[in-house]
Amino acid sequence: MIAIVGPTASGKSALAMRVAARIGGEIVSADSRQVYRGMDIGTAKPSVEERVQVPHHLVDVVDPGERYDVLRFQREGREALAAIRGRGRVALVVGGTGLYVRALLDGLDLVALPHDPTVRLELERADPGVLYKRLCAIDPDSAARVDPRNVRRVVRYLEVATIAGGAVPRRMGAALPALRIGLRPPRDALVAAIERRVRDMVAAGVLEEARALMARGVDPRLPAMSAHGYVHWAAHLRGEIDLETATARTARDVRAYSRRQMTWFRKDTAIRWYDPTAVDPLDAILQAAA
Repeated sequence: MIAIVGPTASGKSALAMRVAARIGGEIVSADSRQVYRGMDIGTAKPSVEERVQVPHHLVDVVDPGERYDVLRFQREGREALAAIRGRGRVALVVGGTGLYVRALLDGLDLVALPHDPTVRLELERADPGVLYKRLCAIDPDSAARVDPRNVRRVVRYLEVATIAGGAVPRRMGAALPALRIGLRPPRDALVAAIERRVRDMVAAGVLEEARALMARGVDPRLPAMSAHGYVHWAAHLRGEIDLETATARTARDVRAYSRRQMTWFRKDTAIRWYDPTAVDPLDAILQAAA
């Protein structure tokens, strides 16, 4: 298995397509926004032609109004990995959502699991003694690891158990071995690539895409709509800001996001980093995967 990670607009998808073509691979997207249907341009989703050339998984999974979280991604992603192995092909995990990459390759611990404010509020209103008894019934292993007087911890275990639909193991999934490749172009080159990508989105019709989502009544507060740009494209379509402002704000958000991505990925010491503006990592990947 090969993982290709790095900040947005660093060239991950293009490299993955080249690798997949050479070794007969299939791509598992580790992007928390490409799972949503109807959000193609604004999430830089692989094109229909690319998906015909190389099979892609975990793309177009749910509608924007549906719930999708890291637990579901881990389950469906690992199912995809098993199916790819079963076909005798190489799986390429490709994306910039660090939590999703970690869930797929390393498993998850309690602190990394998602929150549900509605579930948490309901639990916090309940009697602490009742909560601990409920935890003992749902997840006795977790109950044995927590002090009943630590109400915050009991609530957290119950919150995760509710989201997961059952008991919460110490680690959500075992670690999987993978060759980890990171793309880290110089900051000025990355910023320029981000600026080009955002303007290319406008030229490709992202405003029409945003208009269609608004026409469907997709709530702008939903997680799906937090994909960079949609809130600004929608504001422009409502006449609140001009197009240049929407474009500039989108690029600003993506730049900030790219910094957060690198902060996450720097923690993974197993990643082999390449500057794609100076070195083509294709040959190194092919040699390591041979």
